[in-house]
Amino acid sequence: MNNHKIACFMLVVIIAAMGYGVNVLREKSAKARQTADATRTQAEAAEQQAQVAEIKLKSVDAKTAELRGIYQEWLPHFEAFKNPQEGERRITEVIRDGNVFLLSQKLETQSVSKDSVITRALVADLVVEDDYSKTMNWLGQVEESLPSCRISKCLLTRGDRGNDIHLEVSIQVPIFDPEKVAAN
Repeated sequence: MNNHKIACFMLVVIIAAMGYGVNVLREKSAKARQTADATRTQAEAAEQQAQVAEIKLKSVDAKTAELRGIYQEWLPHFEAFKNPQEGERRITEVIRDGNVFLLSQKLETQSVSKDSVITRALVADLVVEDDYSKTMNWLGQVEESLPSCRISKCLLTRGDRGNDIHLEVSIQVPIFDPEKVAAN
């Protein structure tokens, strides 16, 4: 082969290599373009989902603003009773502060609901016999000083002496479980 043929052959090989390289680069750029388009589509979909979620959040926030306000207002009253001993101490203070004649007192802990934030309640069964106005004022003080309590039983009957009344009351004080609130 003469030099001219060798040079032509080399030119054909170089042109073929360049054609092959251009073809490989074109395929890679097409794949990259497809990947970029898919990623852009996913990003736009994610952005739309984020906007929808933000709108839903604002909607829920607006709908629950009053409820969350009430929750924040009542939370300190519930947090005051994290164990039954605190409830017993507080009920004893209310009885002592009311200066009513207590005939009997029975305190026990009951299970309320396992799935709720309030899983247990301290139940105080009290029997009081004293002056009508003094006893009724004391009952109002119980509700005022223990706002989270629930009076589940209240029987009023005439007392043994003149203006006395016999009051049988059952007070449920919720025992707050802060671990349940953290879990929710």
